[in-house]
Order: sequence, then structure tokens, then C-alpha cells
Amino acid sequence: MAVALSLLAGFVDALGFMHLGGYFVSFMSGNSTQMAAVLPDGLAGAILPLALVVLFVLGVMVGTLAEQRLSASLGLLVLAALLGVATALAAMRLDDAAIMVTPFVMGAMNTVLRSGQGAMAVTYMTGNLVKLGQTIVAAVQGGPRWAWLPYLLLWLGLLVGALCGALAYGEIGLVALWLPAVGLIGLAFMKLAPR
Repeated sequence: MAVALSLLAGFVDALGFMHLGGYFVSFMSGNSTQMAAVLPDGLAGAILPLALVVLFVLGVMVGTLAEQRLSASLGLLVLAALLGVATALAAMRLDDAAIMVTPFVMGAMNTVLRSGQGAMAVTYMTGNLVKLGQTIVAAVQGGPRWAWLPYLLLWLGLLVGALCGALAYGEIGLVALWLPAVGLIGLAFMKLAPR
């Protein structure tokens, strides 16, 4: 589940990165650095990265509240619906409005796996890459042999998703948001399936 969410997040982030000319819809460390870097030139250039950060944090907040009250499958369906709204906005050529839905969705997506499977960051990789390095060292020193594998798979999921998102953006633009929306619906039904 975490790898699939990471793949979908990479896809959406690549769409955002390409549309926004170098800003991210899920990588808030990058946006924060870019915001600080443009501040010496005035406040105007900081508005977009600040808006992205605020929308992401709002998504985390709403996602956290929803995670306390809704099942994970219902939460995934709500996120799919929001991406459906973004797709509809893109189809109406309201790309700027469409892309501003996505940081909220990406923030909320990080809350889906909070319970049951531990806190796994699915939209950003720095912490996961640190864990990858630490668990590789532990494995070499006689610790759990395969503890590093989930972190590698998360990173690869994001990478593959971002590549697919970049290719899709080149072909159909932000209307490609329908693909991760369908992916979230599929994951929601997988969560509902009896084990």
C-alpha cells in the first residue's frame, strides 16, 4: 500500500513540478528552500511556494482529522474525488486552479497509513532515504537482513511514479490527474477486500 501511494504521489508531484516550473506539490522542503531563496528579491516570488506549503499543511490537518473518523478506504475515496475535481478543472482549462488542489491531497495522503502500519511518509523521501542508509548499515552489522527493502521500494515507487507523471504531462497535461484518482479508487477497494 505504501509503495503504491508513493508511486501515485510521485506521479502527481511530477505533474505539479512540470506545470509550476520547478515548484513541488508534495516536496515541501524544496518549496521552503526556494521560498527563502527568493525572499531577498521581495515577497512576490514567495507567494506561490508559501501557498503550496500552506495547502499541504492544511491537507495534513484535515487528513489527520479524517483518519480519526473515517476508514482508510473511505479516506482514499475522498482523495480520489478531490483529484477528480482537479481533473475536471484541468479539462475546463483551469489548470492553475487544478494544480492548487494537489498539495492538499498530497498532505492528506501522508495520513492514510498512520494507524496499523506505522507512520510512513509516502510523498517525500529524505527521511525514508535516511532510514534506508541506516538499515543497510544495520544489516551489514548483523541486524535484520531485509529491513532496508521497504525504504528502497518506497523510493523506487516515487521515482517510477514521477517518471510516468512527467511522460503523461508531456502527452495530456494536467488532465492526467485522472490516472492517480483511479489508482486511489483501486487502493480503496483493495483495503476493503477481505484478507
